[in-house]
Amino acid sequence: MIEPVAGLPSIYRCDPLPELRAGEGLCLLHHFEYSRPEQSLRERAQCWLRQVLANCLSVTDEQLIIARTPQGKPWLPGAPWLHFNLSHSGASAAIVLCSGTEVGVDLERVSGKVEVKKAIARRFFHPDEQRWLAEDEEHYLVRFTRLWSIKEAWLKARGTGLTQSLASFCALPQNNATADVLDEYTGERGVLHHAVIENDGFYCLAYGACQTRKDLPVRWQVCLHRTGN
Repeated sequence: MIEPVAGLPSIYRCDPLPELRAGEGLCLLHHFEYSRPEQSLRERAQCWLRQVLANCLSVTDEQLIIARTPQGKPWLPGAPWLHFNLSHSGASAAIVLCSGTEVGVDLERVSGKVEVKKAIARRFFHPDEQRWLAEDEEHYLVRFTRLWSIKEAWLKARGTGLTQSLASFCALPQNNATADVLDEYTGERGVLHHAVIENDGFYCLAYGACQTRKDLPVRWQVCLHRTGN
């Protein structure tokens, strides 16, 4: 039995993409419905990302240039104001887009053995997160996957990836489908959104923005994207 999530923004099918306004973020979900032996999910997700970015910028695929920071975070030299991130797992992928604010997304299919996840949590997670996981043994696997996706999305928004310790910050999921993160040293903060999604199995999705203290939270739209199968 999958633990329900409250407060998930409405997911609706979109084509073309909604207009990306200041202060708003867009999270796109894509479930790839059939396999192509000659192309991996990663390759298909990357092709989808290029289609989305080219569409947003009204350029051709040949004109679209994606670079990477020294830490590996992708960015657009021709449009540095458009921040984006990609994640894929199983047969699904997710993209986040935002104007002027760094964003991150992580999508994880719920799988694996509980004892293995418990060992990872003991070794890498913040003590408060370990206590939160232990509160519900029945849903441990889903809770672990949700927490992992939230922490991964935050690190991807910051651009550090797993070079930053997972135990260096705490991001406890709340019942309203958000998780607040605050770095007291840098002033960076984030409101991470999370959800459980069913397709060819159950997935945990987390997405959000990395902002300064004075910034208003990003308002998010969540869309199911069906083009480019």
